Amino acid sequence: MLEALTVGSFVLVCLVSMFRTSWTLSLLVVFFPFKQALQASSGFFISNNTLPNYIVALIVAIAAFREATSKERPFLGYLSFQFTGAMLLLGWSVVSLVWTPSREMATEFISINLPYAILFVILGPMLIRDVREFRSFLLAFLPISSLVAVVMLLNPTFTSQSGRMGVQIAANLRTNPLAIGELGGVMIIVASLIRSDSAGIALGVARAIAMSTGAILAIQSGSRGQIAFAVLVAILCFPAARRVRSVSGFFGATLGSLAVAGVVLVVAQYALEGNLLKRWDAQAVDEGVGIRLANLFDLLSAWLATPAAWLFGLGFNAFSSLGAAQAAQGYTHNLTADILAELGLPIFCVYLMLIAQTFRSSTWLIRRFADEPSYRSVCAIAVALAAYQLLLANKQGMLWASPALFLSFITISRLRTRESSELPPREDSQGTAGDTT
Repeated sequence: MLEALTVGSFVLVCLVSMFRTSWTLSLLVVFFPFKQALQASSGFFISNNTLPNYIVALIVAIAAFREATSKERPFLGYLSFQFTGAMLLLGWSVVSLVWTPSREMATEFISINLPYAILFVILGPMLIRDVREFRSFLLAFLPISSLVAVVMLLNPTFTSQSGRMGVQIAANLRTNPLAIGELGGVMIIVASLIRSDSAGIALGVARAIAMSTGAILAIQSGSRGQIAFAVLVAILCFPAARRVRSVSGFFGATLGSLAVAGVVLVVAQYALEGNLLKRWDAQAVDEGVGIRLANLFDLLSAWLATPAAWLFGLGFNAFSSLGAAQAAQGYTHNLTADILAELGLPIFCVYLMLIAQTFRSSTWLIRRFADEPSYRSVCAIAVALAAYQLLLANKQGMLWASPALFLSFITISRLRTRESSELPPREDSQGTAGDTT
């Protein structure tokens, strides 16, 4: 029964995604957990591990090609600074293979993650043209992600090991719990921030289901950072999603923000037990933070001791060759430190500019739709998802394993460019058209 439900859901989502780009992007966002659900439901998808990858890649490529060939001005906002900056970061990491001390492992990281970079960084941005289509994506994401969460939570093949939810693929191989936690976090953010101009019952039900199942999924995954960052980002972005016009509105926004944390805490009260509860023990949290700080100091110490690396970097994935206690993991789990030390100061400045430019575009979008509640919340969600991915990248990420971060940056820039192009020219004090951007 579960196998039929899971495989049938995947087939249905894929079929609709071939004709609706909002579903295509949703499929891309939920792909990694969806693949785990397929593996949990059928041994066929364990034996044919890459089949879902090829199916999703083909659907995304077809949708992107259709957008590029059938829509007016399809590339407007595509070749943005965020896009070129992301390509520069990725490209320089490839160049640095010439001098990196860990060329073999670095090459393997790039080759494994290159297809995902193509999907998320090159093809993904083509799937969303404007804020209205981004809203359509969010409305599709709520039921699709809830469906994925339900089939995962119902499947007994998902077991807990050391407080981490996953599927035992082989004796020494389990699926990635971080992807499960990340999906739960995205569901919390979208469900808590999206709103409609009218009080729609269907949207309210979809939000409630997505919020509850997303919180359970994130907690069961044992991914502490995913849960904490999702709640933090949702609370901080709640005022941006709802314009405050009065004192009562301020208190309403504050209570709404706190309600997000309240829902997660209620779910946690019933979900946290055994090894899962131990992961939230202060000692376990301190240990995780300590390991990451040790990684950070080891890498920065090596970078500071090599003056030539200040300009050119130590080389992509150089951390794995340092001989430090955690170097065997291959990366520091901190994207910012990796870019600075392994790619050098000039590329690090590009990275900072990417963040700054995305922030500017974010504030522009929220101001642009300040008086349109539904679209204002959509823009706030775009900002929240970018912030969420940035936090995750600096908790667990590395350059070639953070394609969703670059997709969120490029999407915000593309939305800003396309929306500004649709504004009517303004008349300045001299009666001439002014700059609309």
